[in-house]
Amino acid sequence: MNRLAFAAAIAAVLTATPALADDKGREVAAVMTEYVKLWNAGDAGAITSRIYRFDSPNPMGDKAGLEAQFAQLKKEGYDHSETQAIEACVIGPNQAMAEMRYTRLKTDGTPLGPKDRAGLYLLRKFPEGWRITRIVGMSASADLTCRSAAE
Repeated sequence: MNRLAFAAAIAAVLTATPALADDKGREVAAVMTEYVKLWNAGDAGAITSRIYRFDSPNPMGDKAGLEAQFAQLKKEGYDHSETQAIEACVIGPNQAMAEMRYTRLKTDGTPLGPKDRAGLYLLRKFPEGWRITRIVGMSASADLTCRSAAE
């Protein structure tokens, strides 16, 4: 295989794999991937019952609040989100964080500004699994590296 073909193959793998996590973070990355799937489906009930468990009051923490958020986005022309990357790690026995980079797209395929978005998600493990307990907005120009804690 020549160098150009090899570079193209590596680039294809890297761009086709939006979730990045060390071994311990893979389960958290899977939760985040499921979150995006449910978000794109507009499934407020599933998100608020299976994904969110906020530590403090959040207007999106219940089904009605999240449905209102979806309705507002739809008014702005929102259609779905595309994820560029998810980096996840376990930072304590029952704590994790995930950085997600994404773009919100309108029905005409153009970005619902800003084009490049990023968020930091704090998660805690409950008996029923990992749940997002806090969402922190962050600049898309920030660079966060996440490595799981040693046992």
